[in-house]
Amino acid sequence: MTRRVDLRSSIAVSSYSVAGGSGRVRMILLGAEVALTIVLLAAAGLLVRTLTHLETLPPGFDAHNVMTAKASLDDSRFKDPAAFRALLDKSVAAIRRIPGVQDVAVGLSVPYERGLNLPIRILDGKLAGTDAANDGSSVTYVTPDYFSALRMPLLAGRAISNADSSMSEPVAVVNESFARKFFGEVNPVGRHFQLSWGQDKHAAMTVVGVVADVTKEPGITGDVPLSTEPVFYVPAAQVDDPLQWHIWFQPSWIVRAHGPISGLTESMGRAMAEADPNLPFSGFYSMEDLMRQELQMQRVEVLLLGTLAGLALLLSAIGIYALVSNLVVQRTRKIGIRMALGSSIGQAMVEIGSSGVMAAAVGVAAGVGLSFLALRVLRSELYGVGVYDPFTLLAAPALLALIALAASWLPALRISRIDPALTLRSE
Repeated sequence: MTRRVDLRSSIAVSSYSVAGGSGRVRMILLGAEVALTIVLLAAAGLLVRTLTHLETLPPGFDAHNVMTAKASLDDSRFKDPAAFRALLDKSVAAIRRIPGVQDVAVGLSVPYERGLNLPIRILDGKLAGTDAANDGSSVTYVTPDYFSALRMPLLAGRAISNADSSMSEPVAVVNESFARKFFGEVNPVGRHFQLSWGQDKHAAMTVVGVVADVTKEPGITGDVPLSTEPVFYVPAAQVDDPLQWHIWFQPSWIVRAHGPISGLTESMGRAMAEADPNLPFSGFYSMEDLMRQELQMQRVEVLLLGTLAGLALLLSAIGIYALVSNLVVQRTRKIGIRMALGSSIGQAMVEIGSSGVMAAAVGVAAGVGLSFLALRVLRSELYGVGVYDPFTLLAAPALLALIALAASWLPALRISRIDPALTLRSE
């Protein structure tokens, strides 16, 4: 007796369309998941590009083999300028005696740190008589060898020297940004300006040199983590009221060594104690450590958002894989019968795999549109890259598309193991 098989009925009974019932809901949920993944990937990409931009800014100095030590001078002992100068002289001389030390200097601030911001008045040049009270300049006092210790290039004039004492003419070294902004020229040596801080009449300072800009945390325009801004440097020996400067900032002792700086902190500590055993230290930092610390918040943001984006990408890949795997299981009988009737394995794989690709494509399109709205909240966190950066907005969908293709193709490979003969016998 011959058993007759109604293939049309078998196909109809065993067919499960992804367009109907639970399949449609599954596709919608998967598309939404992919769309959110696109937004997270784009946001993480923008933060990565921002961090890359900030890390690759030209520092303007050489941080290699440089150690710094901070100490609080907010002490009535140092209200007297003579006592303040004596401390600097003794401590610099003591540290200079350490074997392997090349240069020693003291500065109210160092590169990558925020400086003290004070209003100034321009006395000659194109902007003579102009008060820069609203957008003044960053200022730091320095001892001789500050620029050589940090390897800051001198572009014009001279650096601050031992001859710049409390009895000599007040002088200042300015950076490139200061020269261009307040004098409108790259070499303002011989020009004059003065502080317009408080009610006292401040002495005019003569510009004696110009140094290159260094990257630092801005204090005038605080809307970026790192940038360059107008800075002028004055001799520490000409600071007439040290205590007022030290209320806001702790100065740094800067030491450049001939070789590696490991073990230098102990020697510096002993030398500083020799100059003043009661000097309160807040810590020792290499310049390379200070540079890394300035971008710590940006690195945390990249880590957190990058982790979320990675998890979202993994879940999207798992969702697409599960969708296609489920379709393979549901349609095994239908595929086997079609293959028995002459359909190829490739056709069956394309039919099944296209469901995962289609769900991902819908999600990618929705995600790109959503990104244009959602990424605007990151505007204040982006530097050196636009919110609608083309590279990032193209890279995120491209990455997810590759993942979606792989997640759809792998489970579809199981179709090649379907035996049409076994399917017919089961009918």
